[in-house]
Amino acid sequence: MRPAFSDSDLAAIRAELDALLSAPGFAGSPRRARLLRYLADRTLDGSEISEYGIGLDVFGKTPSFDPRIDSTIRSEISRLRAKLKEHYAVEGLKGGVSIELPPRGYAVEFKIQQQAAEPRRASPWRWVPIAVTAGIILAAAGFGAWKAARKPIDSLVVLPFQNLSPDPGNEYLADGFTEELTNDLAQWPDLRVVARTSAYQFKGKGVDVREVGRRLNVAAALEGSVEKSGDRVRVTAQMNRTSDGYHIWSKSFEGRSADVMVLKEQLARSIADMVRGGGQAAARPAARSTTNPEAMELYLRGNYEYSRHTPEAYTQALNLCRASAAKDPGYLLAYLCLARVQNSLIHLTLTAPDAGLAELRKALDEALKIDPDCAEAHGFLGNIAYIYDWDWPRADREYRFALEHGNPPRVHIQYGWALATRGRFREAQDQFRLGNEADPMNPSGRFNEMLAYYLERRYGDANRVLRTMIEVNPEQLDAHSFVALIAALNRDCATAVSESEWCARKAQIPFTTFLLALGSACRGDQAQAREYLQKMASMATGFESPYQLAMGYAALHEPARAISYLEKSAAAHEGQIMYLKYDPIFDGIRAEPGFVALETRVGLL
Repeated sequence: MRPAFSDSDLAAIRAELDALLSAPGFAGSPRRARLLRYLADRTLDGSEISEYGIGLDVFGKTPSFDPRIDSTIRSEISRLRAKLKEHYAVEGLKGGVSIELPPRGYAVEFKIQQQAAEPRRASPWRWVPIAVTAGIILAAAGFGAWKAARKPIDSLVVLPFQNLSPDPGNEYLADGFTEELTNDLAQWPDLRVVARTSAYQFKGKGVDVREVGRRLNVAAALEGSVEKSGDRVRVTAQMNRTSDGYHIWSKSFEGRSADVMVLKEQLARSIADMVRGGGQAAARPAARSTTNPEAMELYLRGNYEYSRHTPEAYTQALNLCRASAAKDPGYLLAYLCLARVQNSLIHLTLTAPDAGLAELRKALDEALKIDPDCAEAHGFLGNIAYIYDWDWPRADREYRFALEHGNPPRVHIQYGWALATRGRFREAQDQFRLGNEADPMNPSGRFNEMLAYYLERRYGDANRVLRTMIEVNPEQLDAHSFVALIAALNRDCATAVSESEWCARKAQIPFTTFLLALGSACRGDQAQAREYLQKMASMATGFESPYQLAMGYAALHEPARAISYLEKSAAAHEGQIMYLKYDPIFDGIRAEPGFVALETRVGLL
């Protein structure tokens, strides 16, 4: 039988359920969260709940599942019951509602705290002084709470939405929803929204929102879930104040799977009403989205693969984003996805610059036909003008245009990188600071900050940033690579060798093979270093970077071969050739006439 609740009680129950699912004991355990959501929904619907149904609907068991033999469901129910008790024992009753799971059965109990009736007064005169005093105290307390609750939200983070679908493969949908909502909210004036990269450092960790606020310096945290079942999608979100964890707002939307972006727009408008008191989000180009559900699905999958940042995932992302653009040639996000993937493939020397550049340029052309003011596209154009066209004045204009039309952290980082390669180190660090403020946990911002210190030969500062990066992510290949490189330059050969070997175990790509050569050269094993460089030059995967080969031969004190490879790097318009003027590894050959001529040719003199 369906329990009878008033509309206000149902709203309070839903708010408490959403708060529970975002609490540390549930946010870090998607399976436990799915189980609680399932039991609560079916209880509210008055639907029958059985072990067999839970096994099929929540845990993906096959139809042959026999709960009499398999005790999985009973064990998980027991854990859920204990976790609910533990939650209320620690957190107490905050919203006037508690959700409990009785010792027997699977129907959830919703207990709603009723306000106590006002006590009857024996004499009106006798109670006046007390009533007045209490009224003043309560009014002051109420005004303080109201004032704190209504304090304008000037900064927030959209934490990764949870995938509460029975199918783990729908993770891409939750991630895509998170990113799209972040992008929408970032367009609002006077609202600082932390970029996706930093927000995703908290994915699946169940970190308290107060800690999130401290680490990201934001006033509020938005979190939620996406649950897809068949052709239906349910999106739930809540916002908490980070100073004290106070629950500010929550909302749920439900619709067809094909309408997930419509649900996202509804959620964004609802947040606007709450944050801005009925204000609207900044206008965005209508063509940024698509009405083609297949194009949207392909984009979301492609962007999810791109976010995994592995060579295999990049290949999948490229094909998916191409397919998305083919389904809807007017879909801006599909072209931006293509640009991101090709840019990363070139950066990681997984494809030759010329091969990837043609598609990168085409994708940006299409993006700017749809939205001529697209900041991200202009940021990429700045990179192309500088790295591939060697046109610094145009690059500077593109970077500045991008910053004036969106101020994205990515462009601050790109512009800072370009300034650093031109020796404008103080300006570069200013750009990194701005980028890091908007995206404080983005490894790309920290990496480029470190790179500027490296080019300036401030190795102590560079190593300080590298240590911070490795503390956040001990598996970060870029960080360990430069630990090895700086150690070799400082003749700390033991560290150079151990770090280069660690990198080579993590990824067998040209750059890690170069690091092995560098480690061998550092300890005086020239023959072994040459073997590694020969292996690197003949690797069948990716793009064998002439610049990195030049670095290797410079370390072996072979200026002619180093300059020969640098000329090939310039001919290929490798991005790394822009380091030429300040890269410390070339200090031994910097006075060579061929080196000076190359600096002039690239436009660095």
